[in-house]
Amino acid sequence: MATIATPARSVFETSPEKLRPFLHSLAGRVSGGANWLVRKKTVCDLLLGLDAFFALPAEERRALMGTGDDADAPAQDGTGPEDFRNVLPLYVGAILEGLKEEAVTGPEQAAIYMLSIHPEHQMAAEEWMLADPRNGKAVRRMMRSDRRYRQLMERMADHWRKGRAGQGSSETASSPR
Repeated sequence: MATIATPARSVFETSPEKLRPFLHSLAGRVSGGANWLVRKKTVCDLLLGLDAFFALPAEERRALMGTGDDADAPAQDGTGPEDFRNVLPLYVGAILEGLKEEAVTGPEQAAIYMLSIHPEHQMAAEEWMLADPRNGKAVRRMMRSDRRYRQLMERMADHWRKGRAGQGSSETASSPR
């Protein structure tokens, strides 16, 4: 068991007012899960659904949200999926904040906590995995065998690669290694 420290900066306090009800609804849906097997599936399903939404063209997203040709809507620049990859850790952090858990106790929970924007969540997951070699092995086994989680990790890996490529040289970003 690894204790989860309260995040220093709450996603709910730092996110736009319009986004907060949505974040609370995500946390509410996940908290209904009886255990972390169910919660992990719910988190993955919710976030993969959001990924599909972000993959739509900007005007279709606005139409589905009922905003139409809103003057406040961002200009269409083709960055929908990248937008999702940028906010995925924020959404996971909000979900986990809403759960208000005190400890990491299993591989499914640790795997989701690793995706959070909060370093406190990531550290608790890492601490649990390092506490016993079997814990880390269980997380790795779950990561390999769970299709939904693997899809989320692929999206996050894309985000991390693009983030590093933007910070590094263009040669590193384009090398086929």
